[in-house]
Amino acid sequence: MEIKLDHKSLPADKQRVRFQVVMEELYGIWHEGVYVADEDIFRVDDEVWYDIWSEIVRWEPID
Repeated sequence: MEIKLDHKSLPADKQRVRFQVVMEELYGIWHEGVYVADEDIFRVDDEVWYDIWSEIVRWEPID
């Protein structure tokens, strides 16, 4: 079965977000970054980023 991401549920391009990744969810660790739409990633900085397809568990916008 193929799982498809609903792009309407994603943040706007370049929107600041707070998010959790799979491996750290149980520890309550959150990260902050920016959503990059054309790459489908949450970028923390130039060297740290997370793929929304395989690593992100939840996200919420930062006002």
